[in-house]
This record gives sequence, C-alpha cells and structure tokens, in this order.
Amino acid sequence: MQEYVVEIKKTILQMAVWGIGICAAAYITGHAGRIPGLIIGVFTSVIYFLLMCYRVNKCADMPVNRALLYMKVGWLIRLSFIVIMLLLSVKIPGIDFWSAVFGLFTLQIILFLQAVVLVTKSFFLKI
Repeated sequence: MQEYVVEIKKTILQMAVWGIGICAAAYITGHAGRIPGLIIGVFTSVIYFLLMCYRVNKCADMPVNRALLYMKVGWLIRLSFIVIMLLLSVKIPGIDFWSAVFGLFTLQIILFLQAVVLVTKSFFLKI
C-alpha cells in the first residue's frame, strides 16, 4: 500500500480517537448537550481532510498551472462545505454552534500533536 494512504488512515484514526475523547469528556463533565455539535464539527473536519487529500492526490500528475487552478477551486469548495456545516449547526435545534466550531479544529489539533511527537522523538534520538 502506498505510504500516503497509510498516513491518511492514521490521521483519520487519530481524529476519530480525539473526537471520541472530547465527546466522552463532555459527557463526563455534564455537558452532554454539546456532543451533537462536537460530532458535527469532527465529522466536518474529517471530510475537509479527505477532500484536501483527494485534491492533492489529483494535482500530483497535473501541469503546474492547472494544478494551481485545481487547488484554488478545491479551496473554495472546502470552505463552502465548512460554511454550510456551520450554518446547519446554527439552524438545527439541539446542536451547539460553539461545540461545532471547536470540533472543526480537530484536524489542526491532530496535526499539531503529530508535530509535537515528531519533534520530541527527534530530540530524544539526538541525546
């Protein structure tokens, strides 16, 4: 299997674990009403990541100018998807908007944690 597919699966698994963890933490702390918003936000973040991976994979074989245009259009599509999901979280009763916003940051949190692990491993390997 290609290495990037393994990394994509690993990142999605980490996002799922993070989502389950924050939903469990919300439940344990008595904020169960925020769980639907968190789920919407995490789901949106996962779909955003998959759309971005798809675009990058498709661009690999394109000429540079065409790839740039393709990525710009993809950015607009992904941003539109996020806006639609946030509007739905405002309109649908029972979904906490701010929880959905927090869930949207799942990808960024996971990428940050991956970077921390990478730097920490490289630091300890030098010692």
